[in-house]
Amino acid sequence: MNVRILASLLILLLSAGVSATVYESYDCSIHPDGSFSPDGTKIVFSAFDSGGRDKLFIANADGTGATAVMPDVPKKEFTPDWSYDGKQIFFISFNKQGNGKIYVVNADGTGKNELMPDDPRKQWYPDVSPDGMKIAYVSRQPSCKEKLYIANIDGTSARELMPDSDEKQFSPDFSPDGTKIAYHSFNPADTLDKVYIVNVDGTGARELMPESKEKQFSPNFSPDGTMIAYVSFDEDDLDRVYIVNTDGTGKRRLTTETSGREYDPHWNPDGTTIVYNGNVVVSAPALSTVASGATDAVPDEGEEDEHAAETSTSTPGFGAIGLCMILLLHLIMRQRSL
Repeated sequence: MNVRILASLLILLLSAGVSATVYESYDCSIHPDGSFSPDGTKIVFSAFDSGGRDKLFIANADGTGATAVMPDVPKKEFTPDWSYDGKQIFFISFNKQGNGKIYVVNADGTGKNELMPDDPRKQWYPDVSPDGMKIAYVSRQPSCKEKLYIANIDGTSARELMPDSDEKQFSPDFSPDGTKIAYHSFNPADTLDKVYIVNVDGTGARELMPESKEKQFSPNFSPDGTMIAYVSFDEDDLDRVYIVNTDGTGKRRLTTETSGREYDPHWNPDGTTIVYNGNVVVSAPALSTVASGATDAVPDEGEEDEHAAETSTSTPGFGAIGLCMILLLHLIMRQRSL
């Protein structure tokens, strides 16, 4: 049966204030932050406030009612992730020394605290485990190499996940059962960014698509753990959202647009929606459309994020901040049937 994906496009426009409306077409800007709450009713994301600062906002899942989480806090805020119960948000901001660190705040904007104040190293990409007991994140080694770490949810007992690995590691994402972590690895030897999956104890790391020569980053598990959404490049050297089975088979591109870029896909909890960041008008293809292989260069993600965090200006070219949503009806069932 030829099933078409229904597309709903969400734009969150920021000017003197913040409002959010669903549009059939839009020009939304690239900003790699945004994810659904555990119950699927809210989206938390980072966007410009009226003063041009990167701040956390929470909106309803349909794009209405966007409000700043901490409007009176002057610090910039990035890469938010919900706690397992939706009561708190983990995110990156700057400490007194000017280093990017993991902070936690209640969803109502109260109780902001630095998670690991005694750790002097910079931190990025917090991701909370499904049971709410652990947090995975990226930290920088003295050798200026970004590596995955895992800690208790209160910041204690932090340890490097794969101390024997020579590759840079970014963007951890826990599997729904909490036993594995998908991540983006950069191998300086072949200059390729690739998606890997590793056990939470740091063993058994495997490349998701070892035969592929495309660069891959920003992996996100589907709610049932059978698929991973990620970003790669198409033949026009533009970032695109793709879906692949967790055994590395069945790769396909999610969208059909021929211009603009797409970043940072996240599934909603019931598996029917993916929210991602982009700057194009998109129309969704049939799920049976298989994407062709894609290769080309992508900047070192860790270096790019660190530069953005440490400079006084945000990523250029943002007139309006947009989060794009594609409604994938019965996504899991359709993917399995192909």
